[in-house]
Amino acid sequence: MGNTTISLGEVRQDLVRAHNQAIAALSKPGTWWTGAQRRELAITAQLAISESEPVAPWVGVSTVANKLPASLTAPKIAHDVMYRISRHAATLTRDWYEKVTAEINPLAFVELCGIACTIAPVMAFRRSLGLPALEVGPAESGQPSNKEPDNIVAAQLNWVPVVGPADKDAAVVQAFTAVPETNRVIWAMADAQYIPDKEMVDPNWTRGTLSRVQMELIATRVSQQRECFY
Repeated sequence: MGNTTISLGEVRQDLVRAHNQAIAALSKPGTWWTGAQRRELAITAQLAISESEPVAPWVGVSTVANKLPASLTAPKIAHDVMYRISRHAATLTRDWYEKVTAEINPLAFVELCGIACTIAPVMAFRRSLGLPALEVGPAESGQPSNKEPDNIVAAQLNWVPVVGPADKDAAVVQAFTAVPETNRVIWAMADAQYIPDKEMVDPNWTRGTLSRVQMELIATRVSQQRECFY
């Protein structure tokens, strides 16, 4: 892709804005992680996705010499979780999730997933078009809000807790609801990358480029290749 002439100016501007806003949020204090921690974990996600010889899923990246900075602001287990989610999502099990969330607040885990789900599509998009590599900006100071919705409940469709009532929507729709700011960022990206939520019920919706059928074919193929549970 090194000879491509594509530039960001040729990309739909709503998509550019959605990506830029999502990446900018990675350096800001979140709900459960500081800006420094979020930035650091985002860089671990980049490492996981970009490595030609990744660390095996059963090995914590924090245990491998020279993989991570010597001084970390986020716990080592958070980096191990981020690496595995970002590179080996198909290997995750409920047993693994329960072991991890015995050490990490389940809502903090949801935010980790949101960071991974921000990094992965932006990196893939830039790589496919030969655009400059993703750079996460400097961390902003401040503390996480620790704001927890009142009506958090367990779900049958998801491992993670969600905002109730549970299981009224598809698992992917309710997955991030227990961390509202993460949910907002992820769905703002989804609206631009895929289909605006309010248009989801229209099988003929199009932006004037790919048809809905073509979009779903690509989405299905990508999900298959990535061994997506959903």
